[in-house]
Amino acid sequence: MTRKENSVYVLDILADLTCGWISGCGGVLVSHPLDTVKARLQTQGVNTNGNIYSGTWDCFTKTLRQEKFSGLFKGMSSPLIGTAFWNAVVFSSYGNSIRFLAGDNIGDRHLTKNVFLAGMITGAIQTVVICPLELTKTRLQIQSCPKSTLYNGLQDCIIKILKKDGLKGLFKGFWATFYRDIIGFPAYFCCFEGFCCLISNEGHPYEDLGPSPLALSGGCAGAFSWAVVFPIDVIKSRIQADHGNNFSGFWDCLRKSYSNEGAKIFIHGLIPTVLRGFPMNAAIFSIYTILMRSYRSVESSVS
Repeated sequence: MTRKENSVYVLDILADLTCGWISGCGGVLVSHPLDTVKARLQTQGVNTNGNIYSGTWDCFTKTLRQEKFSGLFKGMSSPLIGTAFWNAVVFSSYGNSIRFLAGDNIGDRHLTKNVFLAGMITGAIQTVVICPLELTKTRLQIQSCPKSTLYNGLQDCIIKILKKDGLKGLFKGFWATFYRDIIGFPAYFCCFEGFCCLISNEGHPYEDLGPSPLALSGGCAGAFSWAVVFPIDVIKSRIQADHGNNFSGFWDCLRKSYSNEGAKIFIHGLIPTVLRGFPMNAAIFSIYTILMRSYRSVESSVS
């Protein structure tokens, strides 16, 4: 690799990281209230007796009534700081993976097999980043009243987890997160490619698609991929919300959850998750794609 090629490669990585970070911030801001509702529905009964909420709307209205509008944004500091970084990791991992698999051939970068494999690689890599972020976010989100308040913010949450369980405590639910994401990310990127291909008149790299169709494709990709992995995400959330070590691992949580509450447990919070997945990923994909187009335009004009 020549010095010029090496510098372009480094710039591509930095562009993926920067555009991923900015688009991640946008995604969190538009989707966090529904994520809070999802987390509370998924984890009710883990640390309390019985279910507090009868459904999505009941959870939403009770949160507003009891905790005001700010209650819907509990735990947002963790994803706003972390999800932006996580999104940067996701898109840089995906960008590097697809370049490794397909090289400089733009057509090959859009082949389903390469998109699928790059998605799996991305899912595996980003698990190390997203697991601690989702753990702290979930622990903060499920604090619905003073009696259930164990943590006074993100920093206090991290310190108390480290004191109680050490560094491994921040990675509680790691394997559930890993299983979820090596399935979810191939579905995520393949679905986005599929929708873009469906509505584009020019084919890849879909330069004819503006912000609205990109947002539609991204929103559909997000909603679809979350629907695919949702039962695994329920198990992940229940493991991470468990303060009392009631579950020894993924399969133990799966067995006990099903035994205690039946199959319906695996769809608790599905509606807010799918609803949240659409605006979040509509923002992420549209912002990321438009920023990367600007970068490529500048890059080509300079070269």
